[in-house]
Amino acid sequence: MKPILISLVACVLSLPMLALAQSKAEVVSKGSRFEVKKVLKAEGTTVVLFLQETSLMEQQFLAELQKQLPEDEKVVLRVVTLKDTAAPAAQQYQIMATPTALVYDRFGRELARTSQPEAIRAAVRKGQLMARLYWIDEDNPKAPEVYGAPPEALKRGLPGIVKTMGLRPDAYRMFQVMSEIHFTDGFLKRREHEMVAAYVSAINHCKF
Repeated sequence: MKPILISLVACVLSLPMLALAQSKAEVVSKGSRFEVKKVLKAEGTTVVLFLQETSLMEQQFLAELQKQLPEDEKVVLRVVTLKDTAAPAAQQYQIMATPTALVYDRFGRELARTSQPEAIRAAVRKGQLMARLYWIDEDNPKAPEVYGAPPEALKRGLPGIVKTMGLRPDAYRMFQVMSEIHFTDGFLKRREHEMVAAYVSAINHCKF
């Protein structure tokens, strides 16, 4: 009986490792320190999941998370396996409990630090919608100064075409002057301005 019992115990202990081996997620660390910048998806969104390698529950969490993440080549899942939160990698990234996911955008900025699947999905979605051009978002402390708008106006959100000019205040000021002309009546009525703008955009194959 003892050899059989030992075999059963060995099988149970090996289940998490088997599940991880079958996972499509890449293991980037087994508890040792690592540089997250080196494992980020270029021009994409990266989920770095810290979990305990011997936990069946956390292996199930990994499996479910993979099903829920979008099938997008620009979204990748990296895994860090830990024996416990005293592991160097956990200390390095201040992981207090597992499973914990860190979601990074295409610029390597942390979008979320969470154990909630819905929060992970929301952060990934935000990463997917991020423009290729780096811009200053409404929640950036510099936004009121750059866009010349009060916080309450920023809360309503700014069009992407406006935020593309966030790093060129001079271009943005010119844009504001043009907007004042465009959205008011003059020699041409506002609706005529819109017709001209729509026609030019169509010629240039511009969605704006």
